[in-house]
Amino acid sequence: MPVIEEDMLEPLVRRFIAHVRLTPPERGEVFRIARAFSCRDAASAAGVSAETIRARRKRLYQKLDVEGSSELGAQLLALSLEVLAGRRSLEVPRPPVALEVPPGIIVA
Repeated sequence: MPVIEEDMLEPLVRRFIAHVRLTPPERGEVFRIARAFSCRDAASAAGVSAETIRARRKRLYQKLDVEGSSELGAQLLALSLEVLAGRRSLEVPRPPVALEVPPGIIVA
């Protein structure tokens, strides 16, 4: 799997997962996958069993709509190349904000 520089990794991963609903352990797992941790190494780092990591990764791949760690790494690498080429920003885009309607106003 390609290696992404550590100083760029955190903002890159944050940008990559910005609009996907992930649990904190799943977010941590994306970072470990980006660093090419094996299931055994990820389990040791997270203080859980390798089976827990396998189950977590399976859910994570479904949420991110990727086939596995290689595709996730390839998508991160593609995003990093777009950032370096100036076509994308590492700034996490904000989702649209719902406007609050004052009480008594009828919205059709």
